[in-house]
Amino acid sequence: MKTLFNKVTKMKRLFNRIRNNKGNSLAEFAVTAAMMATLATTAAPRFSGVGDAGKANQTKSNLDKIGGMVNQFFMNTSAPYSTTNRFGEGQGRVPGQAKYDVQVGGYSNLEDLMIDLTPVYSEDGSVQTEASYSRWTAYSGASGAGHPGPKWRSVFGTNVVDANYLGGVTNESLGTQFAHDEFKAYLSKDEGTIKSPYRQGHYVFAVIPGGTKYYYDEVDGSLKTRQCNDCGPIMVIADAYNPSKYHTIKSFN
Repeated sequence: MKTLFNKVTKMKRLFNRIRNNKGNSLAEFAVTAAMMATLATTAAPRFSGVGDAGKANQTKSNLDKIGGMVNQFFMNTSAPYSTTNRFGEGQGRVPGQAKYDVQVGGYSNLEDLMIDLTPVYSEDGSVQTEASYSRWTAYSGASGAGHPGPKWRSVFGTNVVDANYLGGVTNESLGTQFAHDEFKAYLSKDEGTIKSPYRQGHYVFAVIPGGTKYYYDEVDGSLKTRQCNDCGPIMVIADAYNPSKYHTIKSFN
């Protein structure tokens, strides 16, 4: 009974505070509450936009970090093996490659890869057709012919990715180990796997083999190639959430 009395007393105090001694009526309170609700509704899309921008910036930062790991890997493998450089091989390569001139993934040349990542623009500059690999989409084996997902390999291993969002991406085997083992060797013990801020996102890569020099023709702007034994590989790293928008290119060409 005492508890009920206390609750009633608190309700009376709350009612009096709403009315308060300055003369604010319940009607005025209702108007104020309605205004606050309107402001909250108006602000919601803006906060959502801030969240989207934050995710975009985060995945770009992650891609830069992974790219830095690849740079370090190439530098280490370029140098001879020593007690201070156990990654030394005397010939630079990138994670996933057995040698600098080995293809990793489904692209033998840079042009085909960039076609999958580049949208078609109309004359006014707007996107007419989205790039083939612009959005994460499910992959269902033989029925997914033409799907770009299987052309890419997982940076940190498919075992750390939700199977529902792999989209055909697989691991790259190097015989005794996998490409993701070489990536993980460059992670600090404290940070762990670098994860995409997007639910459907995860990091993927493809490698264009070295031995070919890529350059743009100054006359027609087309992409040209020539043999170059000293030219290293090109790795493209992307967030599978939207590879067309979120990717970075590491060229040792």
